[in-house]
Amino acid sequence: MEQIHAVRQVDRYVHQRRATDQRFVSWPLYYFLLRWVTLGIYSIVIFYRRLKRADLFRERQAHYTAAVITATRQFAEQHEHYGAARDDLNDLWRFMKERFEDEHKPIKAGVSLALSFLTLGIYGFYATYRTMRFWWEIQLTEQDFYDQLGTIWAKLGMVNYPVTLEVNENLHRSFGIYLFLTIITLGIFWIVWDYRMHTDPEKIYPEFHSAEDGVLGALRTVDMRG
Repeated sequence: MEQIHAVRQVDRYVHQRRATDQRFVSWPLYYFLLRWVTLGIYSIVIFYRRLKRADLFRERQAHYTAAVITATRQFAEQHEHYGAARDDLNDLWRFMKERFEDEHKPIKAGVSLALSFLTLGIYGFYATYRTMRFWWEIQLTEQDFYDQLGTIWAKLGMVNYPVTLEVNENLHRSFGIYLFLTIITLGIFWIVWDYRMHTDPEKIYPEFHSAEDGVLGALRTVDMRG
């Protein structure tokens, strides 16, 4: 029964992506029309939503990975294989907990927006830096997660082929270089920067979703086998 509940928790956080993994209005429509029609107000809305999107994704991934580890642990206990993977599961749990607490701290969209106003936009650049860094590093964290999970599942005989996640190298961008290019082009490069901030997450969603579907499918299969 506990195993069934654990798989349902994984299912819950997988399908939560319909609400959290947001796709915004198309960038050309936003940049060349909506922000002008609203006298810049929509730019503030989009800035907030970009930060919030990262926080929502972070929170979902933290819950999802914890649920997968719990489901794996319960499978091992149910089939009396826990001793073979106990240390690995504990290590993976600690690794993910540390990553989300230390490397992927919440950006806090509301606070960041308020501080951006108070500092006349300066804090906004810091929030942008953190957002760029997040979308790159969360890929590395999740790739490590799936690599370690695959090793554990192989030990437990849960799957024949591991679930993997391929990192999108195009998101490995330098905030310093982007800021420098924006300054020396008198703001023109900001158009490129803004476009990538707007669309980068949408480039990695399919890879994440594919991996999550693979994990959920595997857990359902072993759950049905009992």
